[in-house]
Amino acid sequence: MLAYGYRKFGGPAVFETITQPVLEPANNQITIETLAVNLNDQDRRERLGTGTDLVLPTIPGHDVVGKVLKVGPGVTGLDIGTLVAAHAQHTYAEQVTLDSDLAVTVPNDVTPAQAASLITPGITAYKAVRYFADVQKDQTVIVQGAGSMVGMLTIQLAQRLGANVIAIAPSHFTDKLTALGVEQVVAPDRQNPVHVLADRGDVIINVSHDNTNGKDDLAMAKFNATIASFATHLPATSKSIRFQVLHPTNVISDQATLQMLFKLLRTGQLTVDIAQQLPFTLDGFIQGHTLLDEPYSGQLIVAK
Repeated sequence: MLAYGYRKFGGPAVFETITQPVLEPANNQITIETLAVNLNDQDRRERLGTGTDLVLPTIPGHDVVGKVLKVGPGVTGLDIGTLVAAHAQHTYAEQVTLDSDLAVTVPNDVTPAQAASLITPGITAYKAVRYFADVQKDQTVIVQGAGSMVGMLTIQLAQRLGANVIAIAPSHFTDKLTALGVEQVVAPDRQNPVHVLADRGDVIINVSHDNTNGKDDLAMAKFNATIASFATHLPATSKSIRFQVLHPTNVISDQATLQMLFKLLRTGQLTVDIAQQLPFTLDGFIQGHTLLDEPYSGQLIVAK
């Protein structure tokens, strides 16, 4: 069985083919045949060795969709051949073994590529909107990093709750964001968002990893606003602010989140933006990570 990983940190060329033994699930595990994996910025940071404790050599990857091949003796409710999605480990491989309680059944009318594209971005966006920011009807929600997949999903989920959404993203995202029906798009390469949106937001959701000092978020927030961000703290301020750090949480489980996201997708209440679908080969993973290192729009999927 083949997998794709690396023995040292660096650029996309560090990837190589790694032969694995046949995988056998433990009592409460399943083994799946991988059909699609989602490439995201966490994969890129790990490949570069940034803020990671990975032990090398490693097979990277977290977001996977595949068909159940084997089930452990303690597994119930998952049949051989069932299409499932999960946030797991070591997913850049032809087969992946994972705990059965991580797996979510994928509806028949959702493709493996669509399902994979929703896993990490969708979970992040859903929990940001529903739990950390607790978005309410008629609030003005300002989304920083709106051009990313997480940002676009955040916009759609906030709109479903009846919020008025303002998006901040470079101008080349304007058409995509306008098509989502956002109230206003502010492009930092054309306008200063702080000047345009000062004291406008009831809620600021910052899903950008590049703008996390909190100063701009504070400037755009009303008094008594909520700010949800990857930043670890905010600068000192006289404003009364409810500040929430975006981080993994099981208050809403990943499994329940994915089930809801798949329902919204299959009923046309949510759309995904897949930029490219690459072949499930060594070259496909190298090409995908080359694209991760460059500015891109939409999700990158490696699929069979």
